[in-house]
Amino acid sequence: SGNALTMSKRNYLMVAAIDFGTTYSGYAFSFKHEFDKDPLKISANNWTAGSRGLVSLKTPTTVLINSKKEFEAFGYEAEDKYAELAEDEDHTGWYYYRRFKMMLFDKTDLTRRTMLKDLEGKEMPAMTVFSMSIRYLRNHLLETLETRDTGTNESDILWVLSVPAIWNDSAKQFMREAAQNAGINGEQLMIALEPEAASMFCKHLPVDRILGAPDTGISVFSPGTKYLVLDAGGGTVDITVHEVLPDRKVRELHKASGGDWGGTQVDEAFKQLLIKIVGNDVMFRFSRDHTADFLDMYREFETKKRAIKGDIEGKVTFKIPIALKDIFEETTSEDIKDAIAQSRYNAKLSWIGDKLRVDADLMKGLFDSAISGMTNHLRQLFNEPTVKGTDTILLVGGFSDSPLLQEAVRKIFPLKRLIIPHEAGLAVLKGAVIFGHQPESISARVAKYTYGIEVYRNFDPNIHPVSKNVVIDGIEKCKDIFSKHVEKGETVIVGQAKPEQRYTPVEDGQKTLTMNVYVSTDRDPKFVSESSCRFLGTLDVDAPVVNGKTSKEYGVWTKMIFGDTELKVEARDEKSNKVTRSSFNFLGQA
Repeated sequence: SGNALTMSKRNYLMVAAIDFGTTYSGYAFSFKHEFDKDPLKISANNWTAGSRGLVSLKTPTTVLINSKKEFEAFGYEAEDKYAELAEDEDHTGWYYYRRFKMMLFDKTDLTRRTMLKDLEGKEMPAMTVFSMSIRYLRNHLLETLETRDTGTNESDILWVLSVPAIWNDSAKQFMREAAQNAGINGEQLMIALEPEAASMFCKHLPVDRILGAPDTGISVFSPGTKYLVLDAGGGTVDITVHEVLPDRKVRELHKASGGDWGGTQVDEAFKQLLIKIVGNDVMFRFSRDHTADFLDMYREFETKKRAIKGDIEGKVTFKIPIALKDIFEETTSEDIKDAIAQSRYNAKLSWIGDKLRVDADLMKGLFDSAISGMTNHLRQLFNEPTVKGTDTILLVGGFSDSPLLQEAVRKIFPLKRLIIPHEAGLAVLKGAVIFGHQPESISARVAKYTYGIEVYRNFDPNIHPVSKNVVIDGIEKCKDIFSKHVEKGETVIVGQAKPEQRYTPVEDGQKTLTMNVYVSTDRDPKFVSESSCRFLGTLDVDAPVVNGKTSKEYGVWTKMIFGDTELKVEARDEKSNKVTRSSFNFLGQA
């Protein structure tokens, strides 16, 4: 497994971070010699939003793949090219993926072969789609460096890829492998957790670049301060709680938590509203036959949704492609005006020509499920004993620009100090660069699960149930025992290994010890078969060889290294005392 610390010992010249988001992606970088002088001197790419000529620091996470399954375009270019193909009705057979990152949050049985459906329902392996996207961003960055004539070799770069902190180990491993398939050397790659990266970014900001900072000029981040980071992105909302230590490093006080309450939930609510008016069938035909219009409609909604404030009154007007109305009237032989008049939205909506006018309250209602998902979760968190005394909320991520979200948080938590950095949408990306330069600035984390390995122990009728009794080589054993390595909620110091545990081959001649790794939401599970336990994957370790063969007599001492952004392992052969090869596989059959 790639260890970030091996890279930091080697002198890299620059850190490059890729923020692969649900809705938008981008990259940023900074050189080590500049970072030492000014940590905030970070370059990000300017993307031009195709036909509209807007410049933004991120580009949509959208990928277009041709009918031969070859990469065609990413971002604004992919959107524009697909819209062109759709105009000319040439888009059939092409693969168009947008907002696909959430699949890693939703899937419990993720493997290297998991398939991903595109806009039309056609499938390709998710690993291919993710790798193509990361490869595009990596190549774009390398080309930027070349045009700037920086003279940087690829071997001089430490790459950082940010992922949500609430993801499980399988999803993190999936992203690492996708990046390695995209041409990034695993030894030069580290994973950063999104809310932590944002926390790093805010810690370095001067007070005048933070909304809501105390006007006394005292730093928000003086030792002893506890703050909650709410990273509200397009897909996930990711929350972590940090305390600043005397040496200015931070430690995590409560395990990462969150949910799928990102900005795309608001888009989904808008889509459902339209479906309630025109029906599923009409909506599907519109997206299939008028793809360019369909995509434009969402772009229009996205622009409008950013500006919605709590005090808006009257109506919000959208341009809705006339095609949607035409398909509806053609399919149902009904006038759209009459359909609305007969629906429960009679007083709240009007649709004339290509203008949809939506009542302000109905518009605000589209934000309800996302915002209440977040605020209810925050309420629970602030009641946790480990979070007591936390009076600052740091709001970051693209969704945090929403005035409605800001107002809701202020209203529900009037006694907390709410801090929103300028460029809240870039906090993760720029913070990931800072994290790459200073990974040691987070010194402790809290385990999200209890981790253990499935083992056999000698059967003891006083404590073991008969149902677990198996006979191996004539000896009664108890199967399915959960041998605990770390407990949920435990604070683990970064890089510190948990006590070693000894594992031996079950039979003579066994070359590899394959151990089954389980996670549990319980603190103290006894058996891996309990409902709180989930099989995570395997840990493979070379068995000790003595006189040319392996034996049940000789074991391996294994320690799992927690506290880093990825789970690491080290195994030591008890005969030779050498560290043997060991690796995790959390993605099913290779």
